[in-house]
Amino acid sequence: MVNMVEGLVSRGYIVDEYCPETADLSFLPLDAYVRKTTVILFNPLGVFRKQIPMLTPYITAARLSRDLNMLAELGRRTAQFINHQDYDLVFTHDCQYVLFPDILRFLHTKSLHYCHAATHQSLRVQTMNNDQSRTRLLGKVKSLYYSPARQVYPYLRYRQAYRNLNAAQQVLTNSNFAAAELKKATAIKAQVCYLGVDPIQFRPLGLPRDRFVLSVGAVHYHKGYRFLIRSLAQFPEKKRPALVIAANNSDPAEMGILRGLAAEKKVNFTVRKINDGDEMVKLYNRAAAFVYCPIREPWGLAAVEAMACGTPVVAVGEGGVAESVVNGETGLLTIRDEKLFADALKQVLFNPELAARLGSGGVARVRSHFTWEKTVDRLETQFHELVHEHRAL
Repeated sequence: MVNMVEGLVSRGYIVDEYCPETADLSFLPLDAYVRKTTVILFNPLGVFRKQIPMLTPYITAARLSRDLNMLAELGRRTAQFINHQDYDLVFTHDCQYVLFPDILRFLHTKSLHYCHAATHQSLRVQTMNNDQSRTRLLGKVKSLYYSPARQVYPYLRYRQAYRNLNAAQQVLTNSNFAAAELKKATAIKAQVCYLGVDPIQFRPLGLPRDRFVLSVGAVHYHKGYRFLIRSLAQFPEKKRPALVIAANNSDPAEMGILRGLAAEKKVNFTVRKINDGDEMVKLYNRAAAFVYCPIREPWGLAAVEAMACGTPVVAVGEGGVAESVVNGETGLLTIRDEKLFADALKQVLFNPELAARLGSGGVARVRSHFTWEKTVDRLETQFHELVHEHRAL
């Protein structure tokens, strides 16, 4: 979001920021670009941490439902304040609690929402927990008993999120794949506004390529790292590249599974935490290839960053990456098959001419399609359409 705000401010827009106190204002702060930041008090109860037999899931459901009601009231009060200001437009982003912020329902000012996390799986109603012991009689009884507690919050969250999103005058999302998923889950039609990179920062540096492949993203199950390790195990052991994952956060349980799998498959596996953008650019430039296997990722900005650095991409061609990476021109795409993925990666690692051609193609594609300047161009077009329509009424 910071790149969007920076681009808008550079074009003469005046931006004020509103966010709940649960937001991490230290992560990509907007202080340098916004006129003011208003922090809204919000103290959620969250999950009930004590273990009380038969009651804990029901207490948690009640607490989380109460948090949804608090969010709605917070959205109403914030919208009421904004409605009395002289704003042309309210530009909202996803909320970690309810996904689509409640403020949308109460605004009289024109609103545009950017949906970052639109997948049918993430948007549909899901239960809060899956009992792995359902095949046993006791497990079935427990599942039936806890079922209401595990269903009420997801249902209320989905209903509230849908009502909020439906109130937005316009919805943007980050890929055609995400737009289709959003329509499938909510029947709402979104416009596509691709996210970009800064080609001045993310660029080829001419560094020698090292004997490792790079992937980027939090260490969680849906990032597909298990598949990636099993794919690398398809290489002969002496020719097997090391795997480096750049991740700023991780699920400890998933990390343990990956370390065990890597040891079993004899894959050299390292996770690095990188907070500096320039250091990240160097890592992209040193990697022999960028490998990307998330499960139905809506966009996948890391693949675009890798292409901008001239690093050939090998990816599972699903989700947004099928729109950013052009198979055979900027990288190689495969289905989610470990052998096919390994074969594609072998082509890149053992054919320097192919790797160089794909890397050059990636740089050209990013500079022509996926820069922040082009992202802000699309935003500005949507802004003008909404504001013009509002003033014409």
